[in-house]
This record gives sequence, structure tokens and C-alpha cells, in this order.
Amino acid sequence: MLKNNHGEHGGKKMKWFNCLVLFAWIIVSCAGTEITEKQVDHVYTGKPVSNMLVIAITGNEHNRRLFEQKFVAQLKSFGIEAISSEEVIPMPPDLEMERAVIMEAVNQHENDAVIITHLIDKDVEDVYSRGHRGFHGFYYSRYRYAHDTGYSSTSTTLRLETNLYAVETDNLIWSGESRAWGKDSQDKIIDDVIRAVISNLYENKLIAPN
Repeated sequence: MLKNNHGEHGGKKMKWFNCLVLFAWIIVSCAGTEITEKQVDHVYTGKPVSNMLVIAITGNEHNRRLFEQKFVAQLKSFGIEAISSEEVIPMPPDLEMERAVIMEAVNQHENDAVIITHLIDKDVEDVYSRGHRGFHGFYYSRYRYAHDTGYSSTSTTLRLETNLYAVETDNLIWSGESRAWGKDSQDKIIDDVIRAVISNLYENKLIAPN
């Protein structure tokens, strides 16, 4: 009697494909972004995190909502269950959440971790470019200075700190400071930061896609 291994081979191919997609996702994650400082709890022996509550600390409600939504979307695309604080916790006027309120949301949605991000520093710089080569290029650029506006662009640099806490022990198991820069929109830069954080969590085996 012949054994049918079609299902087994199909499963292996699917796992291989998922790993390939995951590898590609990680490769593109760090363009213009770096984790400048990192702290990992190597004593942590719990299972990889599979369900997070995402919290952004900001004085702007719109920015909080935007960042949390982006973080949740990327976690889910990676295979991690997640929910944003703006979905489950009514934000008080002073934008400060009490621990009891956070824990109530955590228990209700069975989160096994809380991830909190806050902005350390933001720098927006206007860059004026007027390229020239050789002495005539220099002369011509100065001659034209009063007649054209050149090329102006905006470069943004963000520094953020992200902390991951295990709900069961209330311990910090990962902390990272990220720096992202570029001439893209702030939304694009935030996307890059989030991808870099998720990639680093994966590399440290603190999360695993379902």
C-alpha cells in the first residue's frame, strides 16, 4: 500500500513560503531606521508573546491613534494578535491612563504583553539643495540665486523608546531606542520604526508569528 505524502509535502512548502515572506519582510524593515540601544531580559523563560496591548504615550490624541493603529496593523500582518489602547480604553482629558484601567483592558482581551512607545525627540530640517560642478557651475548657481528657488525638501528624524512588558510578571522583557530618518512623510518613517522594532523582537525570540 502506497503512502500519500502530498499533504505533508504541501505543508512543508507552505512553511517554507511563509519563512521566505517573513525574511523579505525583515530585510526591508530597517531602511533608514536603526535600533540604537537595546535591553533584553535574557532570563525571561516565558513563551513568545502572541497577544499585545499597544499603547503610545503622546500629548496629541490624533498622533496616539495613528501610531497605535499602524503598530497593531503591522503586528497582525506579522501574525501577532494585538489591540490598541484607543480601541479599548477611554482616554481621559489629561491623556494619562491609570494602571487599573490598563489591567482591566488586558484581562478583558487576554493580552499576554503590553508594549508602550513614546517619542524621545523629533527633528525636522529644511534642506536646500543647489548642486553645481566646477567653477562655472559655482558662478552660474550664484548668478541664478536671485532668480530661482532651488530645490527644497524636508528631512525628519524621530527617536522613540519602546518597552515590552510581560503581563504575567509585570516585568520589562525588552526595551529599545529607535532612530529613523528620511525625506519621506512622517507616516512612512513611523512605519519603518515599527517594522524595525517588530523585527528585533522576532530576532530575540520574544514574538513568533502564529
